[in-house]
Parts: sequence; C-alpha cells; structure tokens
Amino acid sequence: MGEIMVTHLSFFVLGALAVHGERGEIALGGNRQRILLTMLLIEANRVVGVERLIEAIWGENPPASARSQVRICVSGLRRQLTAARAPARIETQAAGYRLRVPQDAVDLHHFENLVARIRAEDGDSPGESTALRFQEALRLWRGPIGEGLDSPLLETVALKYHEDRYAAIECRFELELQLGHHRQVLGELALSVAQYPFRETLCAQLMLALYRSGRTAEALALYRDTHRRFTDELGIEPGDRLRELEQLILDGEAGQEPLGDLLHREPTAPAPRRQEAAVPACELSTEDRIALLEEEIASLREAHARSQRLSKSA
Repeated sequence: MGEIMVTHLSFFVLGALAVHGERGEIALGGNRQRILLTMLLIEANRVVGVERLIEAIWGENPPASARSQVRICVSGLRRQLTAARAPARIETQAAGYRLRVPQDAVDLHHFENLVARIRAEDGDSPGESTALRFQEALRLWRGPIGEGLDSPLLETVALKYHEDRYAAIECRFELELQLGHHRQVLGELALSVAQYPFRETLCAQLMLALYRSGRTAEALALYRDTHRRFTDELGIEPGDRLRELEQLILDGEAGQEPLGDLLHREPTAPAPRRQEAAVPACELSTEDRIALLEEEIASLREAHARSQRLSKSA
C-alpha cells in the first residue's frame, strides 16, 4: 500500500517496529525488547500481565530468569523513551505493565480510530471521499504487525487487527466498484487476490472488475481457479456470493450490485483476555517493589528535567 508519514505518530507497529521521539528515532534492542514493546503498544493504556509478556517472548519454555529479564527490558525502554522525549511512559502495576501513550501516537490505534470514524460518518452515504479516506487509513500499513519478530503469541494477538485491515481493504474496493472505478483498481485487486487467495469477497470483487472491463472469459476463469483452490486445498465449496456472481456473469446480468452491509460491518472484537487479579501493594514481592520505585524515580527525574527546561526558557 506504500508508506505514509504522519507527523503526530511516534510509534509504528504496522510493519517493522519503529519508535520516534523529539530527538529522532530510538535504536531499539533485540528480539525480546521489541516483542515486549510491541505487546505493550497493541494493548496501549491497558495492563499487560507479566506472564503474558513472558509467553510472548519465550513461548511455553521460559528461562528461570524470565521475570528479571522482563524487568531489565522495561527499565531499558523507560530510559530510552525518556532520553528521546517520546510521548509515552511505562507504568508498573501489580499484575504487569501499562504503556501510557496518546492513542493517535500509535499507528495501529490511529488506523482503528480512522476506520471507526469513516464507518460512523460515511456509513449512510458513502462516496468518493469515503474511498479516499479508506486509502489514507490503509497507507498506514507498511507490513504485518510483528514483522521480523519470532513470537507465536504476538502473531495470535495481531490476528484481530489484520482482520480489521482486510475488512477495510474490501470496503474500499467495494466502494471503488460502486463508483465505476473498476479499470483503475483492477491491478490492485489482482495483487490483493494473489496475496490473500482465500478472501472470497476480494475474489468476487476481482471477478466483477474483470467482467465490467470487458474481460468476461478471465472473470469466469478466475471463478474456476478459485473453486479449484477452495476444493483442493480447503475441501470446501466457495460461498454463495461467488457462485451467484458466476451465474450473473454467465447470464450477462452482473451490474451494479448493492454495497450491502460491508461498510456497516463492525471490526472483529478482540478475543476476551483473562483478567489479571490485582495484588495489594503490601503483598508485592521485593522485586516488584523495586520496579515500582524505579518507575517513581524515573518519573521524578523526568519532572525535574521538565522544570529545568521551563526555568531556562523563562
């Protein structure tokens, strides 16, 4: 989809992880630190349990020192965020850690907010501007969440947001077809179907674009290839929309099909997560108390540095 630069964004997880502060891009550490930060960014402003972070980093066989290594990663990230003046801080909670950050400073959550606004504001009368707004939101994606990171749990957590992306892609193409832009989007649709060959809506949209572009034989060949792929690799028949569209093309009646409920389809809700039980401060382990003190010291240093800057500028 290409790249987009948005000045208010500081945290990029839609592709390779990147973080920017007032003093430029932060040089992040290795796989463990990147997985931990990505998990915190996906769950921005919510507590992520220590056990969940450990599973994301090491899977089912963590080392005995896993908790200590997580604390080391968190301490390192705190120093880096503070030094770069990034608009975020990591809080230590009884159950884990929470990254406090403005939602629209994270590309993932900026994307989610953009799509939610499009659905709310344009849902009843979508048009040219709606398609352009979808394009703007989709350009935020530079690649898959967790790109280059080895973490099965992170991949699972990211599935919901990848589904939201596919839904936005399908909405955008559906709008383009409604607007008569079948020739303009033909190449992009073909590429999308090549990337996601089991997305039935995309296959149907490409069939329709081919048919409307005077390439009926290719549209029918695409259906046959899709049918074969579904039956051979999945053992199932394609859905009703593809079968009905094939018949409409054969009858020469594939016209301006209604948009249906695509634009009103809500993003897939995240799978419910187990709530971590809150632990009173008096019951915290010595290690967790040290982590809390480290956070308080970091906050005090940040406040002191801020007051010094204000004094100098006065």
